[in-house]
Amino acid sequence: MLSELNQIEIRQVLETMVIGRLGCTDGVKVYIVPIFYRLKEDSIICFSLEGQKIELMRKNPSVCFEVDQIRDANHWKCVIINGIFEEITDKNDLAELRPHYNEYFLRKRATLNSAPTINGMPDTHHTDYLQVFFRIRFKELTGRSADGID
Repeated sequence: MLSELNQIEIRQVLETMVIGRLGCTDGVKVYIVPIFYRLKEDSIICFSLEGQKIELMRKNPSVCFEVDQIRDANHWKCVIINGIFEEITDKNDLAELRPHYNEYFLRKRATLNSAPTINGMPDTHHTDYLQVFFRIRFKELTGRSADGID
């Protein structure tokens, strides 16, 4: 049986999970990609490298974000966020955010072909230009569940 999640249940799903799917568009093409996130007040905070999704969101900041909590085909919760992309550029905000992303995650993401390397290893001293922290400010939150998850 399908049911609507209330705002408390929606926040519980967002607090519990760490990976969601980000949907963005240029008005013609839709791009959906999984991404790590953190819930912070009335927004989610994400980290990415420069690329297609960042370019799309800079041009069209209206985005959709989806988070699932799935036990099996009959027991799941799904949250949909319609929101606005906002790039975080303030140095104080960035200094506060960066420690929450462990060194492994930053190094792993910095190993793309465009990232500088030293002897085949990522040069973590020069990856700032690739890193983009952003928030998605909530405009609308909805959620559904099927028989709930115990």
